[in-house]
Amino acid sequence: MKVAALLALAALAAVQAQPHHHAHRHVPRAVDKRAPEPAVAAVYVPGPVETVVVYELNGKPISEEDVRQGIANGTLIWGEDGNLSTSASSIAIQTPAPTPDHAQAAEPNPQPNEAPAPVETSAVVVAPSSTPTPEPAQAPTTPSVPQVPSQQESDGPCTDCDKEFPQGKLDCSRFPDGYGAIPLGQEGLGGWSGIQEPRERGAAGFDDIWTAPVGSCKDGTCCEPGRFCSYGCPHPYMKSAFPKKQGATKQSVGGLYCNEQGNLELPDASIAKTLCKLGNDKCKVFIKNNLDDSVAICRTDYPEGTESMTIPLTIPKGETREIAVPFHSYWLWDNHGTSAQYYINKKGVSADAGCTWTDGSQDKGNWAPLNFGAGWDDINMNMGFFSLAQNKPTNPNARLDYDINFVGDAKDLINPCSYKSATGEFCGANQGCSTDVGCTVSIFEEM
Repeated sequence: MKVAALLALAALAAVQAQPHHHAHRHVPRAVDKRAPEPAVAAVYVPGPVETVVVYELNGKPISEEDVRQGIANGTLIWGEDGNLSTSASSIAIQTPAPTPDHAQAAEPNPQPNEAPAPVETSAVVVAPSSTPTPEPAQAPTTPSVPQVPSQQESDGPCTDCDKEFPQGKLDCSRFPDGYGAIPLGQEGLGGWSGIQEPRERGAAGFDDIWTAPVGSCKDGTCCEPGRFCSYGCPHPYMKSAFPKKQGATKQSVGGLYCNEQGNLELPDASIAKTLCKLGNDKCKVFIKNNLDDSVAICRTDYPEGTESMTIPLTIPKGETREIAVPFHSYWLWDNHGTSAQYYINKKGVSADAGCTWTDGSQDKGNWAPLNFGAGWDDINMNMGFFSLAQNKPTNPNARLDYDINFVGDAKDLINPCSYKSATGEFCGANQGCSTDVGCTVSIFEEM
């Protein structure tokens, strides 16, 4: 395995090409891919800004809870002016791809603006070639009453991820510990990352999709018959449970299905007999944090889920973590492939605070300053694409309090790019610097 790219300075991400003989490729859907991006020492230190958010729909006020519900079930999207508007599909913002024989786009997510804290600078680092030590997974338990799982984060090898899921044998009221999935405490849903109930299930697809509000079911008992209960997997693994039928207007639905008997089962389009699956076997992406504080990045519950940024990964200061990078063929929906989408928080923001929907008063969660996507195009180009971009249109002016750089072997890394927190610019070797668009790094497979 070889380091193809690495994020330098404070928090950074490294991409390692993995030697293989069978080709694979990753394609994004109506979204962009962002290069794994960590944080870097920052120079920008503006004063704090207080933001008051007012939501309107067709000129009339709408509550934040209704906003979240609409965004989650696909009936609302962010308008170009920052307001919500009704729509059938989600917003996609692309960034210029590198200029080898192929190009790829990046997909940002909306977020607002907040005052970054002062940061310290550091030197460029070298990407490690080893994967971080995994945290032990919890063993399954069989309580007679529902238990609330504790918040967990994990990364690296996962022995429980290879355990075949016992189809239709576990009660829906309890999170399925012991099969690789990690319980998420910050959502207040008994460990689930999201719970959805399609109330219309016609031939055209699911519609009128109810989504459990955050914090509404801390014991997890709202995972009831007829509902899809989504979950997170430890990095670099990804969820493998999805139904064939999806939203009639391109809404996303996924997770384990709670059947009529009140038991959990893998839906009909699941890509494995296990709950979690490695994203790809072509490359590895690492984030190294050289800051004086921890950094939390958050993967969206996609493909097929609430699409909220609920899958946490905390990189302690001075440490390195691997992130998930799927093949584009990992999940195909509406003729589009898949990439992993991440939100990058400022340093010091905890995973509990930064990996959930927020009110926009601070640059965190869905208002985090930057987004990045990562994927391997195994469909057309047999290349990896890693894109970094501003969180538009949600928070177009927010800046991180550290820089981000991708570095690696010149013969492997195409269009090395960086983020400058002092100016908010994205700089690519083949495109110069700009605040309007992000940048995309790509690598070829090592042969």
